[in-house]
Amino acid sequence: MFELIHGVARPLEYLSRPLRGSAAGVIIVFSVLLTLAARAGLFGIPLALILMSWFFKYAYILFDHIVWGFKESPHLDIKLLNPLDEQRPLGQCLILGLLVMAVGGVWTSIRPTAGAVLGAVGILFVPASVAVLGVEHNLLKAMNPVLLVRMVRGLGWWYLTVLGFTGLMAALVVLCAKAGMWLVLEVAVGQFAVLTVFSVLGGALYERRHELGLETRVSPERTAGRVAVEEDKTNQAIVTEAYGLMRARSHVEAWTVLRDWLASRGNAPQDYHWLIERLEAWHDARYVTRATEEYIERLVTLRQTGEALDVLTHRLERDPAFRPKSSRATLVLAQLSVEGGGRPRIARALLSDFDERFPGDPSAPAARRVAAHLVGKA
Repeated sequence: MFELIHGVARPLEYLSRPLRGSAAGVIIVFSVLLTLAARAGLFGIPLALILMSWFFKYAYILFDHIVWGFKESPHLDIKLLNPLDEQRPLGQCLILGLLVMAVGGVWTSIRPTAGAVLGAVGILFVPASVAVLGVEHNLLKAMNPVLLVRMVRGLGWWYLTVLGFTGLMAALVVLCAKAGMWLVLEVAVGQFAVLTVFSVLGGALYERRHELGLETRVSPERTAGRVAVEEDKTNQAIVTEAYGLMRARSHVEAWTVLRDWLASRGNAPQDYHWLIERLEAWHDARYVTRATEEYIERLVTLRQTGEALDVLTHRLERDPAFRPKSSRATLVLAQLSVEGGGRPRIARALLSDFDERFPGDPSAPAARRVAAHLVGKA
């Protein structure tokens, strides 16, 4: 149910994008100006052509922003006034013109049915052509059937969504035209329909960016990457501060910095692992020893005994004199080494000095039984 609701909500979010922010302002301003151009007759044709050029340039810029992952609509840019800056709308008009000519040629020279089929197929691939042209900025690629089919396959069910919204917007424009609305409202609805198609198409590419191999500027994974980089810088600074205190022989303060950092992050096992990897490079082995003791205790408390045994094995390879901090952790890992870990040597090392390290401990009899079980094992 959640996936169904999420699947419906995402297209609706892109449907509403032209009604928010700068896009809504574009619709309002251009609707008024285009209405004035229409009322001016022949004298308004140049103004109408200029406005339509600017509008479709804005549609592609809106498309770009959505593909890049931006949540807000782009502002009107002075670059829109430059007729040489954005050529994708002109290229798309050329593609549509060639399609109309091809359909007309097949209709008259072969048969109307073949022309109708070609026209229907061409219409179905128009959004794919817009998408390829929008991403590649290349007219020839936007007419390449292989790339168009690849785009459709990459978008998957989202392409059907785009086609559905395109048909819905076309029906809305026709309905408003037949309703006899004010011209300015008809123009506004038409512009909304165009921006909606571009918005939903851009949203489809963003949602399928991994399948299509598209680079975005804003996305959850990029945000998470930036957060991870900043977090790593902060963590490295903590370790550097503690290292400086260690070099100054302020050992209590150095360990306090590390301990407080671990506590602030909930004493997570992955943080102990990260910290120990860095402490192993310090010339004072007491820090990595203490951190490993705490790490093993934490893992045993969390009942992650298999991971604790691996950490212990790793540490013993570098320091054979290392031992877990508590009698409980020592006995648990010794038992695991014998019963399931297949590491009797580790159990023997842990129990060899158990009575000395924990004199009078209640678990001493259990430790002796495990030690006795080790007799004869390799």
